[in-house]
Amino acid sequence: MSTSLDNRWENWPRAAEVQVGVAAVHVRLFDGRELSVPFDWFGFLSAGTDAQRREVVLEGDGEAIYWPALDDSVSVPSLLGLPEIPPPDPAVHSYAIDYDLEDGIWAGRIRGTRLMSIGSTLAATKRAARSNLRRYLGVRALGASGIAVVDEVRSQVPVAAK
Repeated sequence: MSTSLDNRWENWPRAAEVQVGVAAVHVRLFDGRELSVPFDWFGFLSAGTDAQRREVVLEGDGEAIYWPALDDSVSVPSLLGLPEIPPPDPAVHSYAIDYDLEDGIWAGRIRGTRLMSIGSTLAATKRAARSNLRRYLGVRALGASGIAVVDEVRSQVPVAAK
């Protein structure tokens, strides 16, 4: 199932490159925009040393900028005054959640988004995925809000012996 959400997440601001200058962080986005953000916008950068500020990495395909020596990060959309994730498309009323068992842990990924939930059991992961989806959409109940959810379990479900 492909939704208009696919493009919303793909086109959300991401950094292609980051450089640390004398007094600011310089970010080039995938769409070509360039930003310069002064260190004093972020207390942890102002308090850091030059060496700590120069040690920088992009995380999550450019979704965040992380300073390992300072153990802190900044989301790229927040540099533009945007939330970390794009708002949901009100025209989408159906979501599919794919469940996979990976190294003994269940992962539930909501298609068309980058939202993921994990749990020790399939049932716990389904509850967590629905909770994430409710929070993302800002609704108390999915069905009562007209939101359909399709679960697709891609891994074999282990059956306990009796």
